[in-house]
Amino acid sequence: MIRLTTATDVLTAIPALLGFTPVQSIVTILLGGESEVDGMTGARLVLVSRYDADQDAEIPAERLCGIAARENVTGVILTVVAGGTGAATALDNMTSLRDRLEAEGVAPMLSLYTAELTEGAMWVNLDTLERGAVPDPTTSAVHAAAVFDGRNVATSRAAVAARYGLAAEADPRIAARVAAEQGDDFARATITEFAVVIRNGEIPSADLAARVGLVAASGPTQRDAFLGLAHYGAAEAHAAMILVATQVRGHARVQTLTITAYFAYIAGTGPDAGIAIDAARASAEDAPEAETRLLDLLDIAWHRAMHPDTIAGLTAAGIESAQKLGVEFD
Repeated sequence: MIRLTTATDVLTAIPALLGFTPVQSIVTILLGGESEVDGMTGARLVLVSRYDADQDAEIPAERLCGIAARENVTGVILTVVAGGTGAATALDNMTSLRDRLEAEGVAPMLSLYTAELTEGAMWVNLDTLERGAVPDPTTSAVHAAAVFDGRNVATSRAAVAARYGLAAEADPRIAARVAAEQGDDFARATITEFAVVIRNGEIPSADLAARVGLVAASGPTQRDAFLGLAHYGAAEAHAAMILVATQVRGHARVQTLTITAYFAYIAGTGPDAGIAIDAARASAEDAPEAETRLLDLLDIAWHRAMHPDTIAGLTAAGIESAQKLGVEFD
C-alpha cells in the first residue's frame, strides 16, 4: 500500500496518479471508506481527476458529487496548480468546488496550492498556512510504482494528447486490394496478425495499420472483435492500437480511436481514455457515417468515473465476436 499522509506526499504523487504533470489545473482526489492492505489501514482512493483552473466549478462539482454519492466518498484532497494571473481564479473555483462537495457530506481533508509541480516550487496548505518546497516528483513512491508497472509519466497533458495526433497516413488502397484478394477471410487474417503484434510487443506496419482500420470500419461486429485482443494485455493492446489510429483517417480513425479508448480505460489509464474519446469525437465530426454507439458508452462511463472492471466484460464479448470471424485465441 502506498500512503499519502502529508502535503508533500500528495503533491509528488499527483503526476504519477494522473499520468502527466498538470499545469493551470485543479486536481481532486476523492477518498472512500477505510480498506486494509498488508496489515495497513487507510482511506480508499476512489478517483483522481483534473480540471482546467479557469473552468467554472459547476460542471466538475455536478460530476464529482454524483461520483461521491455512488462510491460512498467520505473525503477529498484538493490541489490548485496555477501560476500568474490565473491563480486567483483557480483558487476561487477550488473554493466553490470544495464548498459544494462539503455540502454533500464530503469532508475536505487537505487544500493545497502551488504554482507548479516541479522540484523546489513552494506550496502552501490553505487551511493551516503551513509551507514547504515540492520535492522532485520522480522520487516519489507512486512514481516508482508507475514506472515498475510500465506506465509513462508525461511532462504535460499536451504531451499525452500529442500521442493521439496524426502521423503519415497508411495507404488505404493497399488494404482495399488485400481485402479484395482475401474476401471473407480478410477480417480473420487481419485480426490474427494484429494479435501477434500485440503479443510480441511489436510496432504494426503501415500496411497492417491500414488493414486494421479497414476492418474496424467494416461494421460493429468487426470493430468489437478487436476489443477481445485485450485478452493479450490491455496496456499492450493500447500501445499497438494507438499507432494504428494515428495512421488512418475518417471512419477508420473514429473506430480505432474508440478501441484505443477502451484499451486505455480498462488498463487503468483514465487520462489516456479521456483524450482518446475526445480525439474520436473530433474525428467523427468529419466522418458523419461513423457509428458511435460504443464511443457514446465509453464517454458516459468515463464521465461517471465507472470502475474499469464495470466495462471490462466487453473483452469477453469481443472475443466472441472475433471467434465468429474465425479468430482463434490461445
